[in-house]
Amino acid sequence: MPDVVLFETRSLKDGKQFGLVTLNAPKTLNSLNLEMIDLMLPQLIQWQDNPQIVLVLFQSKGDRAFSAGGDIQALYHDMVQNPGGPCPHSEAFFEREYRLDYLIRTYNKPTVVWGRGIAMGGGLGLLTACSHKIATETTLIAMPEITIGLFPDAGATYALSRMPEHYAYFLAWTGANINGADAKRVGMIDYLIKNEQKGAMVEAITTHSWASDAATVLDKLLTTLTQDTSDFPPSQLAIHDQLISETVSTALASDNPVGVFLEQCQRLRGDKWLDKAAANFKSGTPTTAAIIHEQIQRAKSMTLEQIFAMELTLAVQCSRHTDFREGIRALLIEKDNSPNWQYELGKVPNDWVAAHFAEPWSVNPLKDLS
Repeated sequence: MPDVVLFETRSLKDGKQFGLVTLNAPKTLNSLNLEMIDLMLPQLIQWQDNPQIVLVLFQSKGDRAFSAGGDIQALYHDMVQNPGGPCPHSEAFFEREYRLDYLIRTYNKPTVVWGRGIAMGGGLGLLTACSHKIATETTLIAMPEITIGLFPDAGATYALSRMPEHYAYFLAWTGANINGADAKRVGMIDYLIKNEQKGAMVEAITTHSWASDAATVLDKLLTTLTQDTSDFPPSQLAIHDQLISETVSTALASDNPVGVFLEQCQRLRGDKWLDKAAANFKSGTPTTAAIIHEQIQRAKSMTLEQIFAMELTLAVQCSRHTDFREGIRALLIEKDNSPNWQYELGKVPNDWVAAHFAEPWSVNPLKDLS
């Protein structure tokens, strides 16, 4: 059985090296599981402490996806076996996944990611954790957690709380698919580079001198490859900017943001992209919609370390409550697309939401990050 993550080092012009991480599970769209996380964590720590390693490059096998998320089915079976929790596998997965994301976000060397294809959920968390993020003309990004009863996690809370508010709520509430131009618009990626330029990028990294600041050198190299983006799909967020701003702003100005956004969804129509976004929200998890409003508001004044600790609390509580399990069942297991949510959109009690933010331990397992 092939290794699910491949590691190698490649020589650079001046005797240094760069580390190469390849997600190697194309049949499952490189979805992250605990084995993959447990392979990456120690290797990245080793490279971080190795003065010969100048930077780390992340890529994936296959053309379809960088990583389509986490191994949701494994989480489902764990929740079914442990109703009400604790859910040992799920809770270990989330804790170690967030440790990996935090390590990459705070890495002491540049990390560059070739984000070709699908990047969702945990895969998007891995992508956005890197310091130099590349999208191609085939990149497709989404935070579709509302469809299964989770919430945008793996560091997504940090990104959402730092981007323009109308985009943050629209993307999190609707799980809308976005392309590379969209992702660059909201600050989730840094460079738009064509798929055909990947070889040129690796060649430039390999043959360049790294005697000066590596992050600055890398930025200059990648910027030279971003000159021709005429073949990239246009930004849907830019096209619909005014409408998105108006609908979200109206919702946030009310006493019931989720309920009012549901009413505003009648305005989100006119093309397939808007129709799909509105449909996702209308059929999505009411609990998740309420959690999203609270998590973004709280995160605005939080540090990165505090955000990951909050995300772990939310992930564990979602695993122990019912909607997450029910959402996976309806969408991915039995595929009847008829989830039995606990509440209706805009009618989720405040104490139910608050319970998801209540830490179930005396000490948060990620407290040591701060």
